[in-house]
Amino acid sequence: MRLSKKGQGATEYLLMLAAVLVIVAIAVYYVTSTGGYPAVAVTAVKYGDNTIRFNVETGSIPAGDWQYSVTNTSGSYDWTDSTAELKAPNIVLGTYPPGTYYVSLKHKPSGHIYFADTKITVS
Repeated sequence: MRLSKKGQGATEYLLMLAAVLVIVAIAVYYVTSTGGYPAVAVTAVKYGDNTIRFNVETGSIPAGDWQYSVTNTSGSYDWTDSTAELKAPNIVLGTYPPGTYYVSLKHKPSGHIYFADTKITVS
């Protein structure tokens, strides 16, 4: 059974259209599933003798959408959910006994880590 040239052209056109639709569907899936994260400028600092806080220069993150970790071991994370909005000028994480701490900040919905293991020495 042989297709006419007209029928063969239409079949090739439909196959190319199907391939393009599959590629577009895959691209849309990846773009929509990655999720964004807020643009913020934040630094972890020691304040006073034994307080660790985030200084927020620009941007904000709603309460419940960010987590922080303060541990004694670099590369080890103990994520704590936020209870307040991360916004300027600062957010106090708590007071800590003397020692070396590693502070990290993460956007919870996207999983984006703004910074990890910023070394803070409390005296």
